[in-house]
Amino acid sequence: MRSGFRSFSRTLVVGALSLSGLALVTFVPASAVGATGSNVSQVSPSATPVESHSGVKVLGWGFDRPAAVTSDATHVWVANWNGDSVTELSASTGALVKVIRGPSYGFDYPCAITSDGSHVWVANHGGIMKSPVGPDSESAPEVELDHQAPDAYGDSVTELSASTGALVRVINASSYGFDGPTSITSDGTHVWVANLYGNSVTEISASTGALVKVIASRSHGFDYPTAISSDGTHVWVVSLVGDSVTELSASTGAPVKLVRGRSYGRPILSDGTHLWVANLLGKSVTELSTATGAVVKVISGSDYGFDYPSDITSDGTHLWVANANGNSVTELSASTGALVKLIRGRSYGFNDPDAIATGGNHIWVANAGDNSVTGLSASTGALVKVVSGSNYGFNNPSAVASDGTHVWVVNGGNSVIELSASTGALVKVVRGSNYGFDNPSAIASDGTHVWVANFWGNSVTELSASTGTLVRVIRGSRYGFDYPDAVASDGTHVWVASMVGGSVTELSTSTGTLVKVIRGRSYGFNNPDAVASDGTHVWVASMVGGSVTELSAPAGTLVKVIRGRSYGFNNPSAIASDGIHVWVANASGNSVTELSASTGALVKVISGRSYGFGDPSAIASDGIHVWVANASGNCVTELSASTGALVKVLSGSNYGFDHPNAITSDGTHVWVANFYGSSVTELPGS
Repeated sequence: MRSGFRSFSRTLVVGALSLSGLALVTFVPASAVGATGSNVSQVSPSATPVESHSGVKVLGWGFDRPAAVTSDATHVWVANWNGDSVTELSASTGALVKVIRGPSYGFDYPCAITSDGSHVWVANHGGIMKSPVGPDSESAPEVELDHQAPDAYGDSVTELSASTGALVRVINASSYGFDGPTSITSDGTHVWVANLYGNSVTEISASTGALVKVIASRSHGFDYPTAISSDGTHVWVVSLVGDSVTELSASTGAPVKLVRGRSYGRPILSDGTHLWVANLLGKSVTELSTATGAVVKVISGSDYGFDYPSDITSDGTHLWVANANGNSVTELSASTGALVKLIRGRSYGFNDPDAIATGGNHIWVANAGDNSVTGLSASTGALVKVVSGSNYGFNNPSAVASDGTHVWVVNGGNSVIELSASTGALVKVVRGSNYGFDNPSAIASDGTHVWVANFWGNSVTELSASTGTLVRVIRGSRYGFDYPDAVASDGTHVWVASMVGGSVTELSTSTGTLVKVIRGRSYGFNNPDAVASDGTHVWVASMVGGSVTELSAPAGTLVKVIRGRSYGFNNPSAIASDGIHVWVANASGNSVTELSASTGALVKVISGRSYGFGDPSAIASDGIHVWVANASGNCVTELSASTGALVKVLSGSNYGFDHPNAITSDGTHVWVANFYGSSVTELPGS
């Protein structure tokens, strides 16, 4: 059981409770209701790209209010409450494997997760706040939630394949009785779900996902069930309001006994011999006998550091308790309950540790406060790593460029991210006032220099492509920069398009000095917002003018202004040239115009539903492939550069596309910047 109930129930209005004076009630068997049927490193997972499928990698996705964690010794699975996603890590290294999200998975405020090694089961609470049903509903606590209204997916369970992370099924039929599912456990044969508002437990077949039964009756004593655990023989259910623990038979689901007391027990764990209940506000842990349900001991005291113990796990030798308010982990001996150590300190990265799991040689702690996971050594409790998804620094990335060795990504946070083109690994985050970044809007690299256009700063920043160090910031009225929003370099010239100024500035790549400012009515510039150069020609797309201007690259002189209905220009927002073809993405026209690079003549206008064009906002070509990023369509269209024919439309949650608005290709890799997703997707270039 790894429940994230605390994440959405920070305030519970219930009378003060403590676990003492327990009364044991033995059940008369009855039919259940329902249908049959030491500090080592600080590591970012983003430094190890996510390879979703077919060589696709998604960089920058991280944790988003991690509410629950589980591990099967090979994989670590983290449920992200705010992110409606599940993050998979390698249990051996803590490296990021993939982030699973998308409407098909049905994630809706996932608050609990469990894995039996073959299946991963995720409980989707849905975020609805309501009173429980059943005979004890009058005693329900008030629950204060910290999120917005849910969508239609709540009250469901998602099953994934543990080996691949692929979706198996979303279970949401009304017959399952899901009503605020808040905790889930599996013993490999059965899956048990505690329904907070339904005052019930749902049993599912682990092999088929079929409903076995819904257990709900007054005799079971369920009263706001918030936690559930199974050891394969017993099933234990904690009722928060009922001050009780219910034992069920794992083989039949029949009630065995009801242990009543006064407890804030919510997290619960059974290893077959011991039953451990963490008392949230009692600052204690209670051990019960699994054979009799009798209290063995109540563990409390300042030395243990219990402070809102929010989750509990065991590897059979050690017992580990996450203290959410204490930002610590308590290690106990599983055989005696004796204190082994209290683990705390800034280096561990504990920040509202809300969930904990053991797998193989590691203990994994989900920190809801700062979207990270801490890995500890199971044998020593020493720090192994802190896994955090924020190190890439992606913040609404709006432009991307690659020279085959480096990938450069422009961020809304006035920074530039450098990645390795061969691995996708983070090289550095370039930021600081000396770089002159001021709403950087475009970037280009020729392999030696990197040029960044600063929209608000009316400047261009030059970086060294080999080191990422600052070369110079180019600014001043003589450069004619007036809200520059596009830049291109062919290795000899740098061309900067100024949207408001209606001009193009030519710079020398070797010195950064001004060559000329090109402006005037004859050039047809009207809100120029895209520029491309192949060394012979310079192509400038004017958004408002619905035209493309061709310049001579060696001389900067006007060749022609291309306009007219036959060209299909409609808010041309991006342009690319490979020296033979010129490709123009028409954002409002949902089309792509192909021109001849040698003559500027129209070759064809490409449009139609099959191409998947949806606000095509960026385009790139490596001479063999043409790649179009569709911002509103959340997909990428691949065309043949030689014929313009459709190759494929790439879409689906595994690609991580989220308003893709920039794209580049170096012939080997394709890089897509996802503005809303604050991520970058790498695709194989062939």
